[in-house]
Amino acid sequence: MLDFKNNKSRCIFDIGTNKIVCLIYDITKGNLNVHEWSHKQSLGLNRSKILNMDKVSKSIIDTTKEIKKKIDKINVNITDIDFLSKKKYSEINIGGIKISKKEIRRSFKKSLQNSNLSQKNLIHSIPLNFIVDGTQSYSDPFGIFCNNLGVNTFNIWINTVILKNLESCFRNANILIENSIDTSFASAEACLTEQEKIIGSTCIDLGAGSAKIATYFKGVLEYINYVPLGGNDVTNDIQRGLEIPKDLAEYIKIIHGNIEYTNEKNFKINLTNGKEKIITQNFLHGIIKPRYEEILEIIRDKLQDNLVTKIGVNNIVLTGGASQIPGLINFASKIFNRKTRLSRPQTEFNFLNKPEFSTCVGLIKMKSDLDLKKIIKSVSNNKVFNLMESFDNWVKESFM
Repeated sequence: MLDFKNNKSRCIFDIGTNKIVCLIYDITKGNLNVHEWSHKQSLGLNRSKILNMDKVSKSIIDTTKEIKKKIDKINVNITDIDFLSKKKYSEINIGGIKISKKEIRRSFKKSLQNSNLSQKNLIHSIPLNFIVDGTQSYSDPFGIFCNNLGVNTFNIWINTVILKNLESCFRNANILIENSIDTSFASAEACLTEQEKIIGSTCIDLGAGSAKIATYFKGVLEYINYVPLGGNDVTNDIQRGLEIPKDLAEYIKIIHGNIEYTNEKNFKINLTNGKEKIITQNFLHGIIKPRYEEILEIIRDKLQDNLVTKIGVNNIVLTGGASQIPGLINFASKIFNRKTRLSRPQTEFNFLNKPEFSTCVGLIKMKSDLDLKKIIKSVSNNKVFNLMESFDNWVKESFM
């Protein structure tokens, strides 16, 4: 089971291409308590990008109608396939004194300087390690005497227009966004074990509109990426290949879809005009497999282009709604040539313990876990101040 901390009632939203989830919860003595939850079909989105703000706003409002508790502020995932990520090193001179909370805070503040980029918003700045006097690396340098203290960070920016559009949709529903969290990051937090983070593992969240990729190595997030292909593309292929309505194609994918197993058996479907259509399992397999193969090979190639993910990844962890098709684990293990498993969240609530809810559980964990508070950035007006404030709170609580 995932270990949760904090006991304050909170609200999270998971905004996806096909669904919107709202969940009210608190954490009591390390246990997750879900008070209310609701989910609806999302409208006005394509590959998690807002195309119609009115439709998205209506989807949000419809989702909250079943929630009795008044919602003021929320934590929400955000997906931007045109994101920017970059590592940064900064250093301060502390004059040979012992490292305290103050010095750790100063080093991080220096790192945040000049972090503003045109038309982009910094949503995460993740301390990877601290460098003492230019040589030794520490995850916790507290109490060490040194002259120079440096910090390596992994920073993630998203396009400002993506965030502003999302804020506007929630504002139309009289809801303010307190924190926005990268979707790939949240899913990885829900699905990867601490051991997998240390030895090197990539979490791949196969969603409806996109695949979200996050790699941990030596216990820290080293890499994220997105591929703008997902389960909806498989459905669209079936729709075109069988010349049937989209909702029927989705049904066939769920009931009859399979990547590895193929035979000449037939199955029958009822069309809307009252006629029947005979489909061979082998023909359906020939539609589905190439699309999954394309998605996984694109991801593999992206991982090969990064030095850490190329040599440091030992495990592949699949999650998300599109990861549940039979045969995917064996198929993916051959493409990546890595140990591969399917992951689902581990909570006390069975309805949450499904791959399609990995982002939801990750959002809860990232807001509740003390060690993750330092990388969640408030999206209010004074952005760098709020990111610094979040890190300062983590320093105070971690090194008291």
